[in-house]
Amino acid sequence: MRSFIRTVNRISEISGKILMWFAWILAFIIMWEIVARTFFNMPTIWAHELSGMFFGALSILSGAYTLRQKGHVNMDLIYMNRTPRTKAIMDLITFPFFLLFVITILWLGWEFAWRSFKILEVSQSDWAPPLWPIKFTIPLGAFLLLIQGIANLCNDILIIKTGKGETY
Repeated sequence: MRSFIRTVNRISEISGKILMWFAWILAFIIMWEIVARTFFNMPTIWAHELSGMFFGALSILSGAYTLRQKGHVNMDLIYMNRTPRTKAIMDLITFPFFLLFVITILWLGWEFAWRSFKILEVSQSDWAPPLWPIKFTIPLGAFLLLIQGIANLCNDILIIKTGKGETY
């Protein structure tokens, strides 16, 4: 169980480090558009659409890394001053809601992306980039979030049983 937790945590860490570059690329694209539009009066066709795609991918794919870092919202008033074991029990109780949420996103996201792939959907803009690759980030992000959630569940079980889990 500990090796599963460490492996999933490592996957989330690596994906987080990769996604960090998406933010830099996004900033560069937006800066490029601002400079081209403002100083050279040459707006681009692609910058707005590509920045939306990068932002969407960054948002959906970073969920597992955020969960790994305990960055999602908690009810701090109730959660903050509890022992690790009490927090683990609370996480265990709320896990079915997490599971329902993530499986719904995974299922509907897969259908959404697969439909887009089957017709090789492209944007309606003049640039017309393919949309199906970016739509596949939805089920991929949900899958990464699911396995990180399961790893966190395993860690919570370890904490409840032994008082010690894998360190964060």
